[in-house]
Amino acid sequence: MEAYKQSLVDNRTLCVFDNETLIFSDKGRWLNPLFALETFLDTYQGSKDHLYVHDTAAGKAAAVLMVRFGVKKAHINLISDLAVAYYQRAGVDVTWEKKVEKLACMTESLLETMEDSDKMYRLLRMRAHLVDGVSVEVTDACFSYGQKTLFENLSFSVPQGGQLLVKGSNGNGKTTLLKALMGKLDLTKGTVLIEGKHPSQLPGRTIGYIKQQQAHQQQFPVSAYEVVSMAVDTSLSPERQRWEIDTSLRRTGVFELRNQNFYTLSGGEQQKVSLARCLCQKARLLLLDEPTSFLDAESRRALLDMIRSLSVGEMPTMILVTHDREIGLDLGWSTLVLGEEHD
Repeated sequence: MEAYKQSLVDNRTLCVFDNETLIFSDKGRWLNPLFALETFLDTYQGSKDHLYVHDTAAGKAAAVLMVRFGVKKAHINLISDLAVAYYQRAGVDVTWEKKVEKLACMTESLLETMEDSDKMYRLLRMRAHLVDGVSVEVTDACFSYGQKTLFENLSFSVPQGGQLLVKGSNGNGKTTLLKALMGKLDLTKGTVLIEGKHPSQLPGRTIGYIKQQQAHQQQFPVSAYEVVSMAVDTSLSPERQRWEIDTSLRRTGVFELRNQNFYTLSGGEQQKVSLARCLCQKARLLLLDEPTSFLDAESRRALLDMIRSLSVGEMPTMILVTHDREIGLDLGWSTLVLGEEHD
C-alpha cells in the first residue's frame, strides 16, 4: 500500500507526503491543518511535484485548497460528492473510504455553486480569519478649502481584506481622500477610522502608499533592492531582513531587476517594486493613487494582475483611486464615485 493511503495514527488528521516520505502532519480540525500546510510549503525546499495527502475529511473547501497547493494524489476517509467532482476536474487522483452527498457544514454550502477558484480561496481565508487587512470606516466626510468643496457627506466602509475602487474626474478629491486616510490631512468635517482608530494612532507600518508615477522623474542612484529595503523591519536579524526583501521582490516578479536603478525601470516595473516595498513593510492597508497612469497596455495589464494576486494572497485592505474608466470592469471591485463623471 502506498504510504499516503496508510491509516492515520497518533490523532493526526492530515498527513502529507513527498512521494513516499512524510513531510508534514497536523492534528487540527476543520481547514486549519491545510492552512498550516500552506505556510509549511512556503519554505519547503524539497520537490513539490509529488505531493500526496491523507485527510480525515474533505468537502469542496479542502479540495479547493489541496488543488491550489499542487496536491497530485489524495486519500480521504470521509469525502463529499462536491469534493470528488472538484478533485476529478482538476486531475487529482483521489480515493476514499466513505462518500456522502455533502458534508454538514456551512462552508460546504457556501461553496456549492461557486466556481472561481480565487473567490473561493478568498472566502476560505476570511472564514479562517487569515486576513492581513484592516477595517476602514469613513463617516460624513467633508473637505473644503476656501470656497471650494471637494466632497461632502461622504460615508463608506471597507472590511478587513476588502477592496474599494474610488473613481472620479480630476479635481474631485480622490488624492485628498487618500491623504485623509493616511492622517496627513484633517477633514473639514467627519471622521476616518482605521481598525477603530484615527490614522495618527496606528502603528507606523500599517499603511502603504503607492503614489502616481510621473511622466518625467528625476533620477537618483538607488536600486530596486534599496527601495524595497527601506521598508524592512530593522529589528529583524540581517538574514531575516534579506529574506523579507528577496521574498517581496520575488512575490511581485521583479527579483531579477533588484540591482537596476529604480528610476531607469519602466513605469510598470516601478509600480511592482513599489508593491514589493509595501509587502516588505507588511502594510495592512494599501492606498494606490492612479497606479496605471503613464503605463502602456501590457504594463497596465501586468500591474492589475499583480494587484488581483495580492487581493487573493496576502489580502491587505486595498483602496485604489483612479480616473481610468476601465479599471472597474477589469478588477470587479466595489466602486465609489466622487463628484460627477463626464463622458
